[in-house]
Amino acid sequence: MTLKNPVGPVVQSGEMANAVIDAARTDNTSEVFVRDRGSYVRIELDRECLILRESMERELGRPFQMRELEVSMPSFQGRIETTSDYFRFYATAN
Repeated sequence: MTLKNPVGPVVQSGEMANAVIDAARTDNTSEVFVRDRGSYVRIELDRECLILRESMERELGRPFQMRELEVSMPSFQGRIETTSDYFRFYATAN
């Protein structure tokens, strides 16, 4: 797999990472690529990756605040836009 403009979060392995992977698959129409590196997972999409709070709540089965993701996300690829309802990772290059 080689993406021209990969974007997305890097998340510590565990429940949060699994929820982010499932939310990414629900919230985006493009293919989601997951690279499991043992202690963390790299979640990549081409050009844009959206993670909705509503999807995270559904996956975790509890109320969720987007800032909780920041604690488990040591890095990300691309640019990021954050709100209380979503995280958007995006590319600016063509």
